[in-house]
Amino acid sequence: MNDKIYVYLSSLTGNTEKLAKGVLENLSRKNCSFSLHDNEFITSSGEIGELVILFFWCRRGNIDSASRVFLEHCKNKKIIAVGTMGGYPDSEYGSKVKDVVFQVISENNICMGVFLSQGKIDIQRTEYRKTLPPEHPHYLDEEGIRRHEESQKHPDQTDIERAGTFLEKKIMEYKAVSEVICVDREPCIKK
Repeated sequence: MNDKIYVYLSSLTGNTEKLAKGVLENLSRKNCSFSLHDNEFITSSGEIGELVILFFWCRRGNIDSASRVFLEHCKNKKIIAVGTMGGYPDSEYGSKVKDVVFQVISENNICMGVFLSQGKIDIQRTEYRKTLPPEHPHYLDEEGIRRHEESQKHPDQTDIERAGTFLEKKIMEYKAVSEVICVDREPCIKK
């Protein structure tokens, strides 16, 4: 695995950046090489390699706007997505977010998978939501307050390790498929 992998990072509060840097540092020790880009202006998809790792944050159940702009410049790329969200990634809502992200990426590319990690929720946002009347759709009940408090611990080392395991597996899958060469009307053979 010595080809550089194009990595795009979008991080608003530092959660996604912490996750990305921890994962990339660990994978770099395993002979993975990365080209890290964050919120820079892209003029064509030719500047982007075939394999892309997209680190994004969730905004209202979807991919953040900077990542969406980045994806507009990606055509026919193989993309592995890793994101942070304030909610529980393994919840029903987390599954819905993964589905939406998968669909957004798949509009013009091949989504090789989506991993979500919990990230910190801004404390000011939590305090504001506590002041809302109970009938408001964003009011925080006791369960919501516990979820917001739990989010302050994330992303943690376990999240970084899980994301790293996910990415390592997806990169190996990509490399395995990339090493298969097919000749017209001949069986595919490994390089």
